Amino acid sequence: MKSTVTCMDRVSARIGFFIVITAVFVILSAAKLAGIQIRHHSEYLSRADDQQSIQVQVEARRGQILDRNGYLLAGNLTRATFTVFWPNVPADMICEIDSFAAGLGCYLEPDMPLTPSGRNEVLAENVPWENAVDIIESMSRYVDCRFTTSRIYPMGEVMTPVIGTHNENGSQGLEYHMEEILEGTDGLNFYQKSAWSGLNAIDTEAENVVPVHGRDIELTIDARYQEIAQRELAEAVEYSGSAWGAIVVMDPSSGDILALASYPVYNQDGSLARNNCIQSSHEPGSVFKAITLSAALDGGYACLSDSFDCTSNYVELFGYRIHDSHPIGAVLSLREVIEQSSNVGTVEIAGSIPDSALYQYCADFGFGSRTRIDFPGEQSGELPETGAWSGLSKANLAIGQEVSVTPLQLAMAFGAIANGGVLNRPRIFRATFEDGIHRPLALSPGRRVISEETAAEVRSILHSVVTTGTGSAASVSGVTVAGKTGTAERLLQGGYLSAFAGMVPADNPRLVAVVVFDQPDYELRWGSALAAPVFQRVVSGILSTSPEIALGEPAPAGEFMASGGPQ
Repeated sequence: MKSTVTCMDRVSARIGFFIVITAVFVILSAAKLAGIQIRHHSEYLSRADDQQSIQVQVEARRGQILDRNGYLLAGNLTRATFTVFWPNVPADMICEIDSFAAGLGCYLEPDMPLTPSGRNEVLAENVPWENAVDIIESMSRYVDCRFTTSRIYPMGEVMTPVIGTHNENGSQGLEYHMEEILEGTDGLNFYQKSAWSGLNAIDTEAENVVPVHGRDIELTIDARYQEIAQRELAEAVEYSGSAWGAIVVMDPSSGDILALASYPVYNQDGSLARNNCIQSSHEPGSVFKAITLSAALDGGYACLSDSFDCTSNYVELFGYRIHDSHPIGAVLSLREVIEQSSNVGTVEIAGSIPDSALYQYCADFGFGSRTRIDFPGEQSGELPETGAWSGLSKANLAIGQEVSVTPLQLAMAFGAIANGGVLNRPRIFRATFEDGIHRPLALSPGRRVISEETAAEVRSILHSVVTTGTGSAASVSGVTVAGKTGTAERLLQGGYLSAFAGMVPADNPRLVAVVVFDQPDYELRWGSALAAPVFQRVVSGILSTSPEIALGEPAPAGEFMASGGPQ
């Protein structure tokens, strides 16, 4: 009996001990769970998210750049790369990879049949988006697909002087200048991992960040005009041996820049060359005589009935002789002085203008100051104030020496003569697109620099320059042309500069073009020999695409043409 009781006591003690141990374990487990769920909830939740979630950066689309008619000048091209990491492919799945690779067709890079290796292998790269979409549908779960987006320029180097470049190494030109508008902001997506490869899903409860795409920009540039100007300029720089060339085409009624051709496009080290229309200054030479003429007529210091003695072919000032570039030997009217581009006659005209008045007219036309065009690296040129003038300064200024200008400044000044006397601010950005909405940019108000009557008189004289004077090589069939040739001796850099600035039609201009060549071969140094013929070819090409300009009608703005497809 005693033995039986002792045995039962032992069993009860063991059961009690087990119950106590179990209770302690339950209490400790509950305490641990409570710590996890309450005290360390955020920490363990974060660990779980890290183990079960994938963060994927969503690239923002860079804004497109369009011309005034909606043609794509800079866009984005998305391409796919397909790879396989052979160590992850089971032996019995190699045939599946072979089958997928066979479907890649012309994009397949390795030879068939595939040879498995212990590394990652590229099966196809640079596959266009539209082709990649179909390929993905048949993609093996052991194949990876990666998309990359690159910047494309459908018109190539024709638009590079205007737009610049953008790639993984950085941006140049307008691409850099407008980075804040074009770039956009990348987004972020969180994906929940799955036990099965390739079956991941976006975590809708996570703080996903939607990418903000860059805004599209519409320029005032007409791609057709730019192509014509850039082609003619490149050919002329090459055959003339010039150091560089520049052509500005603009609408005088608004200040809209229609073409900014510059050559060379790249420096010898491969970097982007400056756009000489805006980022280079030069002595204008006889082209500047149109400004001297405007000041004399507008200020009442000369009139069309005046005559000037050019019989000696030179004028002497302070022991220095200023010669005509070619013998004239006659008394000339005001009109004939400009027609024949007489330095002697122009200096006589300037002699009747007070120093302060001539300087102020030059400054009012925008010389010596930046035009404030929205383009990086604009030069202001130089216009010495009267206090720094020597005894020869007024005479030199009158014929385009002792002053430096940019081709853009010349174009805007001739634009004021063309539109009736109002100097506009040049504009290269026409509109932006926000959420697909076209938002035009307002024009800046212009300011009057000469009267309408003076502008009309100057245009009439500049028309005579082309019909009977030094600018005959700039005449364009089917339209009247007004303009001025220029040949400047580069006093500091050496060599010469050949220039022509003109407008069409002469009586009601709708187009202004300035053509400049720096340091051409000696026999082509004259504006009449190089710049004027190039002006003729450029304007003829433009009129072939926009014949309404010859009728004095505004150039058509065109309609926006959206470019489709993934970007």
